[in-house]
Amino acid sequence: MEFRFETIEYEKTRPSLTLLPKHSGVYKIFDIHGKLIVLDKTSNLFDRFERYYGERSERVRDLDLREITGRIEYIKTDSTFETMYVLYRERKHHFPKTYRKMRTFRLFTLMKINRKQRFPRIYASRQIKTGVDYFGPFVSRSQFTKLKTTLERTFKLRPCLYNIRGNDPHPDCLYYQMHTCSRPCNNDIDRRNYLEDVGEAIAFTQGQDADIETSLVDKMNLLAAETKFEDAEFVHRRLDKVRRARAEYKDTFFSVWTFDYIALLASDSVSRCKLAFIRSGRILGFEQYEVAALNDLLGPDLHRFFDMPLAQDANETVYDEFCLVSNFIVDPLQSVELVPIRDLDMVPAQVVERLQIRKKKRSSRNQVVAG
Repeated sequence: MEFRFETIEYEKTRPSLTLLPKHSGVYKIFDIHGKLIVLDKTSNLFDRFERYYGERSERVRDLDLREITGRIEYIKTDSTFETMYVLYRERKHHFPKTYRKMRTFRLFTLMKINRKQRFPRIYASRQIKTGVDYFGPFVSRSQFTKLKTTLERTFKLRPCLYNIRGNDPHPDCLYYQMHTCSRPCNNDIDRRNYLEDVGEAIAFTQGQDADIETSLVDKMNLLAAETKFEDAEFVHRRLDKVRRARAEYKDTFFSVWTFDYIALLASDSVSRCKLAFIRSGRILGFEQYEVAALNDLLGPDLHRFFDMPLAQDANETVYDEFCLVSNFIVDPLQSVELVPIRDLDMVPAQVVERLQIRKKKRSSRNQVVAG
């Protein structure tokens, strides 16, 4: 599905402005020299242009563009999600160096863990690089700091800023003296075991507590069977620590690289549905379907978007688009349902089921209004 702007040559067809739809959309206004002077969104295209080009009075303080406009371009959108995506894409195209300052949508802090480091630690980040793990979105720095502290205390990850390679103890370090980390600098733990702790911390971040508990219980039972009771007790204390940490910190977060979803968006008709395909945090495309033919048409598109090799796009694009989708998770601007991509063959049936539920809710609301 392509986003195509309708064009109006203002000087030649001034009356055609009255034909603008009373519909949400994104618009661009160019001056008589062809320079872009306005790029924005609106919930009603007709009303917005009426403010720019309608009858003027002393009470009207809006921008008067009647004498300098040469061309107008606009596109209708059916949902806030679609509007924000089109506006983001156009601002990035026309203003590649400054588009982020235009605050098209909220940008979030991410948690970064680079497992390429010998002994990884946790960072806050507002950018994405290939080959590094990122998790989010964090609505505030304090939310990130609380999770960082929880992970470091529960899984004994190092909070220090040293470049740890092993066999280089730092007795002047407070964490070293208090044994609040596993002290990889002192060779108290090797890289393999440290990375296992990092893996458990990542699982905790994503809410995979059952996997952590299963692994620890299996390890505890194995040690007990080998009559290594002290080691089994150590694992048991670790399990209790994970459970206490979850009781204190209940939020879970997405991994950017496994963020694969379909977003169910509003369409221009109840007989049609519009979907956005999201893979590894990126919005790969939008498609519109007749609901009656959805089961037959969606399957090939799913394989096209999720089976094909993913193009190596700019890392800032991944960050931008992950944040765009996240706006509808942490602060819903409009009802956007996300269907996770696990088994591609099951997704069409899941989407149809969601659409049927949405239709029933809409019918119930209409009956309440009518009553």
